Amino acid sequence: MTRKQDALKHFKQVDPHFHKATRAHHSSLPGALVGKKTHAQLFESLVSTVISQQLGLAAADAIFFRVKKVCKGQLVPKLVLRTPSAAFRKAGLSGAKIKTLKSIAIAIKNKSLNLLSLKKVSEAEAAEQLMRIWGVGPWSAEMFLMFALGRPDVFSAGDLGLARAIEAIYKLPKNTPHTSLLAISKKWSPHRTYASLLLWRTRDKS
Repeated sequence: MTRKQDALKHFKQVDPHFHKATRAHHSSLPGALVGKKTHAQLFESLVSTVISQQLGLAAADAIFFRVKKVCKGQLVPKLVLRTPSAAFRKAGLSGAKIKTLKSIAIAIKNKSLNLLSLKKVSEAEAAEQLMRIWGVGPWSAEMFLMFALGRPDVFSAGDLGLARAIEAIYKLPKNTPHTSLLAISKKWSPHRTYASLLLWRTRDKS
């Protein structure tokens, strides 16, 4: 049985309402969350996640392309550190995001952060290590854990799309507290990443 099948079986058992409300999107779920990634690929993914903060997909993609270009096509820590802040600003990054990218690069250079090792610790510990970096908050850590590391049990209560999807499915008031969203998500553990993918799909199709 694949991880996807395990997740869907779990949702049907512990939360039949959620399982039924998301049934139209079950077939679109990937069988596995992500493939293996190198440290370089994980660094690039984390840079992309930071750039995406509070931006739409098209804008984030455009800025990411320009940032990679000013780093000579190689998004690696040493080039991020060597690239002048002015070049990053011209590419569309805010001062805060420039500081975050350089802080990540420094942490990797001095070995206080090892992105590959985050696969071997709990989701909570991995998120905590990421959030020690200046400018990396819960949302960025959670998105990285889901989409770069493929950690299976991640839910982001601060993500607006997930919040609105839960409110719609359970007929909750707008701006339901994060604590309530987290309480609902606990039923889906240890498959909350798959649950999140389903929730986003209900928003995409709404």
